[in-house]
Amino acid sequence: MNAENKKVLKNHDLSGLSENELQVLLLQNDAFFLPDTCQLYNKKGSRCAHQSNCNKLHVCYYFLKGKCKFPQCLMSHNLLDDHALRVLETVGIDGKIASNFQAICDYKHMEFNRAPKKVYVHNFRNNNLKRPVVRGTKEVKTTLETVKCMLDVPPSKGPSSTAPAKIQDQLPTAAGDKDKGLSANSTPSSTARAKIQDQLPTGAGDKDKGKKNSSSDEASKDNKKDNCDEICLFYVWKYCKNRDRCQSVHYHLPYKWEVHDGLNWKELSMMEEIEKAYCDPKNSSFPSKNINFQTMTCSSSLVRRLSTPSSVTKPTFLLTTQWIWYWKNNQDKWIEYGEPEEGTSTTSPSSAVIENLYQADPCAIVPFQAGQHQYELNFKEMIQTNTHFKTRRQVCRRPKFVSPEDVQKIKTGQRDSSIPNQTCPSHWDASALPDFGYKAVVISNTTSEYNEIKQLFHQTMKNYSILKIQRIQNPSLWKVFQWQKEKMKKENGGKEVQEKRLFHGADVTFMETVCSQNFDWRICGSNGTNYGKGSYFARDACYSHTYCQSTLQGHSMFVARVLVGDYVKGNAAYVRPPMKCAAKLWLYDSCVDNEFNPAVFVVFEKHQIYPEYIIEYREERISVQKDTGINVQKETGTRASREEGRKCVIS
Repeated sequence: MNAENKKVLKNHDLSGLSENELQVLLLQNDAFFLPDTCQLYNKKGSRCAHQSNCNKLHVCYYFLKGKCKFPQCLMSHNLLDDHALRVLETVGIDGKIASNFQAICDYKHMEFNRAPKKVYVHNFRNNNLKRPVVRGTKEVKTTLETVKCMLDVPPSKGPSSTAPAKIQDQLPTAAGDKDKGLSANSTPSSTARAKIQDQLPTGAGDKDKGKKNSSSDEASKDNKKDNCDEICLFYVWKYCKNRDRCQSVHYHLPYKWEVHDGLNWKELSMMEEIEKAYCDPKNSSFPSKNINFQTMTCSSSLVRRLSTPSSVTKPTFLLTTQWIWYWKNNQDKWIEYGEPEEGTSTTSPSSAVIENLYQADPCAIVPFQAGQHQYELNFKEMIQTNTHFKTRRQVCRRPKFVSPEDVQKIKTGQRDSSIPNQTCPSHWDASALPDFGYKAVVISNTTSEYNEIKQLFHQTMKNYSILKIQRIQNPSLWKVFQWQKEKMKKENGGKEVQEKRLFHGADVTFMETVCSQNFDWRICGSNGTNYGKGSYFARDACYSHTYCQSTLQGHSMFVARVLVGDYVKGNAAYVRPPMKCAAKLWLYDSCVDNEFNPAVFVVFEKHQIYPEYIIEYREERISVQKDTGINVQKETGTRASREEGRKCVIS
């Protein structure tokens, strides 16, 4: 109801509607605003293993779409029962709105089933349809005869060629099963025949399946495979239960190079060598096979690269493709996004961020800032432009190389054989995935992952040197963290949840507990209660340093992923975030010290946190020149370092 939306409503003659009426209108026209329907409930004959604990609607999927063909459907058509109302309320749909929407769905269902037709009743035990109860037999026969007459007429090249299809719309569901064999060999367009088949419910007319042209079916399957450029993640990991019905390509590697011989796509030899050359942005071709990566040709023939989905689209799956983005500097050297150029400390957005934006819109022009300069990245032209100086740089997107040996290591390191993912990020070490608990993996200081954390740390801790960074690999905690993220996203109307990397200084005696069980202020204690009784995290490492325990080796600090979401200023009395809206039970996701420039975040729900890294560090030794001319080493104590941390907070 803000000024901008009021203008839109007025332009569409909707300004007279109340907020509740607008909500019903939106629900009616966009299923996005409704919670998902439970697939188990719809596929398993109105049975869901989670029962009342399920957070999805136990309602007929087709009823909500207005296309349920069963007046006596065994699935629920009731949005007003206790379970449905509870699920609807999680997305802000109250009983009154649900009641209005129920009336609309009931009307649609009644209208859809008004025409005379055969009524089918589900029989899930036999996985087929019971013998139909025939209604309006005379009307069915007349309509069928009319359609058959039309099907005997050769198709016209003019506009009237759509007539059979139009008349087909009058054909009741499952009418004419006995005559399906005629339609396979008759002359009208395949569109008309397809529409007849679409009108038939599942399981109708199975006896005549053999009369179809099987060779044309096989051809269409091959054609689908030829047009598909995605490799099936399930198959490359182990096996795909859909087998030949799978829409993706089945191959044993997460990439596949093919050349077109004029009729079909054929696999190229030297697959690993081609892939390795392609992954290096310096290479624009593979001379030994005469492959040009810029034009994707081999001599005069077309070449293509099939791959598994991008890692950013399926972050919890293994064997996805990690795409890396590069830009070319003045010395014709390719620099990875997120990495500083030699001689500078300026960094651009990381490859993962850019890949996310690219997946959202491959034709977008994305503005970003690096240092003091503003840039635009054009995905379509693969050009980066400085908006002030108008200088243009080439941009390149290449996959991270994975050898067949690497694939085998990932597959053998995978412990859970029931699903093709251990809900782990693709950059985790697959050989260090425990069945339960966690593994701490030391990160190489030459990787972009290490540099990213190092840079974040050194923004406020310049006089400290990092001894090592360990990645905490806890599949169970990561899985819960991802579930929480999806839950918050749905509660946020489908919008992405704000996620930050934040620091936390903890007592070393509790570090192992955090890595295995996550942060919990009730167990690990709390370093403050000014903004609520929860787990405290800091934007700046120097703040968390004041709470780090000193040891002989130095100090240790956590870097955590935190779903801060929507936040509000905290209060010492809070044991959970306050409500966003008094009328609805929606809470803020976290509390902060300052809403406009937050430096401290308080999280009350541990599932919103993932303890991602532990940084071990110490203060750099400073050389002091004495009167004797001898250099001695001096290191400030814990008290001094804490004072420095406090100064940072005050500033």
